[in-house]
Amino acid sequence: MDKIWVTLITGFLGSGKTTLLNTLLEHPDMSQAAIIVNEFGEIGLDYDLVERSDENVIQLANGCLCCTVKSDLIDTFRDLYIQRNAGTIPFFDRVIIETTGIADPAPVLQIILTNPMIFNHFALDGVVTTVDTINGVSSLDRFPECVKQAAIADRLIITKIDMVENDKQIKILEKRLRVLNPAAPIIATTTQDANPSDLFGTGIFDPTTKALDFENWLQADAYENQEVSEPAGTALAIPDKEALAYYEKYGHSPAEVDHHHDPSINSFVIVKENPISLNTLSMFLEGLTKEAGPDLLRVKGIIHVHERPDQPAVIQGAQQIFHSIDWMDKWPSDDKRTRIVFITRNIDQEYIEETYNLIERIAERTVAAAENIN
Repeated sequence: MDKIWVTLITGFLGSGKTTLLNTLLEHPDMSQAAIIVNEFGEIGLDYDLVERSDENVIQLANGCLCCTVKSDLIDTFRDLYIQRNAGTIPFFDRVIIETTGIADPAPVLQIILTNPMIFNHFALDGVVTTVDTINGVSSLDRFPECVKQAAIADRLIITKIDMVENDKQIKILEKRLRVLNPAAPIIATTTQDANPSDLFGTGIFDPTTKALDFENWLQADAYENQEVSEPAGTALAIPDKEALAYYEKYGHSPAEVDHHHDPSINSFVIVKENPISLNTLSMFLEGLTKEAGPDLLRVKGIIHVHERPDQPAVIQGAQQIFHSIDWMDKWPSDDKRTRIVFITRNIDQEYIEETYNLIERIAERTVAAAENIN
């Protein structure tokens, strides 16, 4: 696979994204990375704080990626690719996007997964979310963006662990994060100990061998063995006053419901033993996006399609938009079950199962009626 890997670094205000990025940029493995920084506000502060000042650090300012500068991100990907090939900027082999602390990651994922220019040349490696030990639980209690950032992550990085006297706060935060996100590895680290391996290698391809790594990508077993309830009453007493002030200043209010969601997060895996017809799969995805699109925070899966039994189909989606189906050359193991991971808001597994069963019956009747006509 010759595409350029893209990693999205997100995390709430003050969680240490920029500090983590600066540490990683000192590592030799990051010498060929292009950095896209999104600063929401009047002054591009985040850009100034990124310590590698070269042509491969690009700032998207005056707007939040999830709201107003999506077209700027698309243009930036295009320009990076053109200039990389023309040799007018240093060569890079991966792109890292650092979002604002109040950004909704889902629209950014949509762009990476579905924009033709981008997915023809770039591929999503994963979403990395930083959560700080001091204010992490408090932010999860108070800000829906923080919850969403943690729920859809492929890696969770707990920062500032050297700022607490004991590991009790870390354990509380880890438990909270594990319920929100059963599958993502949780790495508690000090900034100076951060390593690129903490962030990368969560995509469908192994970054070193380029071989398919379905199991690592899906982590389906984790969703089947997860805890069922989120611990309550664990908010820390330390108020996140600066984050709240910034949050309110730039118009992202907790009362808004446009793309900000409450903490009613569910995550689960749907497993089907028998192959699925392509017609059923298409109708299922189309029906879900129409009826529940905004609440499908992230969906990814491996599908055993009846018409192409030797080639697993891979699907990825975020909210109302799904990437076109990718067909792999072969199954990586003898396990050929369909497995689809869902991360949702206010949608439970029973609803998804019932929707699938209904659509499967409709698809079967449609095929039977067509055969009778012929």
